[in-house]
Amino acid sequence: MSVLKKASQPIPIRTAEAIQALIRERGLKPGDALPAQRQLADYLGVSRPSLREALSILETLGVISVEAGRGVYVIDPATRAAAPAQWRYNQLFSLRDVYQTRLAIEGLAAALTAATIHGGVIAEFDSISSAMDAAAQRRDGLALADADTRFHDLIFSLCGNAMFQKLYQDIRTVFVESQRIPMAERERLSETAAEHRRVLEAFAAREPEAARRAMECHILNSAARAGLAIL
Repeated sequence: MSVLKKASQPIPIRTAEAIQALIRERGLKPGDALPAQRQLADYLGVSRPSLREALSILETLGVISVEAGRGVYVIDPATRAAAPAQWRYNQLFSLRDVYQTRLAIEGLAAALTAATIHGGVIAEFDSISSAMDAAAQRRDGLALADADTRFHDLIFSLCGNAMFQKLYQDIRTVFVESQRIPMAERERLSETAAEHRRVLEAFAAREPEAARRAMECHILNSAARAGLAIL
C-alpha cells in the first residue's frame, strides 16, 4: 500500500518526501543505507522510474548518495555541499549554459508578469514565498525546491509571451534541476527564499524593471552558490 500523500504534487516529489520521512522515522544517520530500491519502491507503492527520479532529486539536494552496484546511503549535507555539483544533464548542456539561458529570459519573463499582475495572483505568489521562508527556516531543501519550482512555473504561466512559455515547457526539467543544485548548501537556503521575496515585492509594487533586476540577481546568486560565475 502506498504511503504517499499530497496527491496534487508530482509523484517523484511526493516519493522524495516519503523517503525523507523514512530517514527521519528510522533514525538513519550519514553512512547508513536505505532499503534496496526494489524493496523501497514496494514499500512506497511507486514505480521504479518514479523512485529513481525521487532518488536523483534527493541526491542533487545533498540528502543521499546513490552508489552504483552498492546501494543508496544517507550522507552528511556538509560533505555534499563541499563536493562539486552533481549535474545530470551534462551530455546536453553545461550547468553554466543553463544559468546563462535562464539569465537571458527569466528576468524579462518576471518583468512581463509584473506589468500585468493582479491581486489574486500576488496572493498566490505570497503563499508560495511563505512556504519557501518556512522551508528555509527548517532547512528543508526538498520543500524549498518544490516551492521554488511553483514560483517560477507561475511566472512563466503569467508572462504572456507564448514563445517563452513554449521554451520553458520544453526545457523545464533542466531549469528545475539547475534550481535544485545550490540547495545542497542548507546553510544558505534562506538566501534563496529572500531573493524570491524581493521578486514578489516588485510584483506587489507592479514595477517591471524592479522585478527584472530582482530575478536576474537571483539567477546570478544561484549560479554563484553552485560555484559558477556565468558572466
